[in-house]
Amino acid sequence: MQYRHAPAANHAALDAVLASAPGRPTLPVRLTVELAGRARAHLPADAPLTVWDPCCGAGVTLTVLGLLVPGLARLVGTDADPEPLDLARRNLALLDPGGLTARAADLDALAARHDKPSYADAATAARTLVPASTPAWSVAPADARDTAAVRSALAGADRYGTGPDLVLADLPHGHRTTWAASPTRPGAAEMPAPAAGPARAAGPVRAAGPARAADDDQDPGVEFLRAVATVLRPDAVVVAVGRGRTVPLPGGVRPLDRVRVGHRAAVLVRAGALREG
Repeated sequence: MQYRHAPAANHAALDAVLASAPGRPTLPVRLTVELAGRARAHLPADAPLTVWDPCCGAGVTLTVLGLLVPGLARLVGTDADPEPLDLARRNLALLDPGGLTARAADLDALAARHDKPSYADAATAARTLVPASTPAWSVAPADARDTAAVRSALAGADRYGTGPDLVLADLPHGHRTTWAASPTRPGAAEMPAPAAGPARAAGPVRAAGPARAADDDQDPGVEFLRAVATVLRPDAVVVAVGRGRTVPLPGGVRPLDRVRVGHRAAVLVRAGALREG
């Protein structure tokens, strides 16, 4: 299945401006926008959206959405590991009035201090970006499986009393992103490593074939999805991305959509279906 909501574009300028936590994977920019567009097709048209990333890390996914997707009213980031959240606040501050101007000034200072043209190029890139949305945003430490902590984090960010409309989560995988808080600080670079990656020709997004239903409640991904759904409205859409051929769901749950691109798979599902499954 081809990209329907994210035309091919070179996002190298955006990558240069975002701060990332070394060793922590992030979603490609184009895939992020595509998944948001697919999810939005299952939500009320033209309604301002609240988006929650329960594995937000350095906040790259949320910041990309704010910069490139119009109509976002609020962005909420939580993570079981508090260490990268300062970077998340730094990235999301780019969406504030004057945020990109301030980032450009910081990069100019780094260019002068280190005599590196890459910093100057990134400063120029920051001045060319114009956010598609100017949402309110908040970041807080919370394990997505700790319902009380998540409700507290979301309540402080929910001006409208309706909760998140969309959840977009890159599920933990690998040795630097796990289902528990990291025991050591991963560290932050002055200049970001290429985080979301330019929109290279990664091949078409393909509809994934029928997946084996996950009926083992001990699967951490299934546990995660069930926990996330408990704090959402039944009509909210959950988008979960994982490595491999498919993202497992609780037994009997029917997804809204499944896609694969490269080594990643994604599933879109109603929160209500996860709660009933």
